[in-house]
Amino acid sequence: MILTTDRLTLRPQEIGDASALSAILSDGEAMRFWSRPAITRLAVVEDLVREQQDAMTSGLCRYWTVEEKGDVIGSVDLSLIENASAELGFLLRRDRWGYGIATEATRAVIAQAFGPLQLRRLAAAAQMGNFAARRVLEKCGFAQVASHPGIRLAGGNRADCAFYALNAP
Repeated sequence: MILTTDRLTLRPQEIGDASALSAILSDGEAMRFWSRPAITRLAVVEDLVREQQDAMTSGLCRYWTVEEKGDVIGSVDLSLIENASAELGFLLRRDRWGYGIATEATRAVIAQAFGPLQLRRLAAAAQMGNFAARRVLEKCGFAQVASHPGIRLAGGNRADCAFYALNAP
């Protein structure tokens, strides 16, 4: 399902997106609040995209590649889809931060989630220090429902995290 907004096209992720996504996933600054360290090898990103493709085929996840004027600038996903719920995530190339793009893309995915996908609840998590991501979630209607100190992340580090929820209207 292709989603469009005033400035963006969100299309189902393809294996060919790995190179463009690698530019984001290898950027330590873009990944500093992510649950895993920066991925510096294209082959690892290609494997990750293949895993995501398998998850989409199984119906467990939906991944959209975000394009602005044909340029791949990020991704938005719904993962762990089950029982009419999913977890939302987003990542943008650093040079596109601060332009409202994450909010615009996230709103398009929320409309898809609560519309055609018939989900009833979305969840999201952000590190407490990631004020930009938290602001995007709040502008999109998410409410913080919990916070936990010292959550162990995939890379072994710990971080204080805020957890958000959004129910269908």
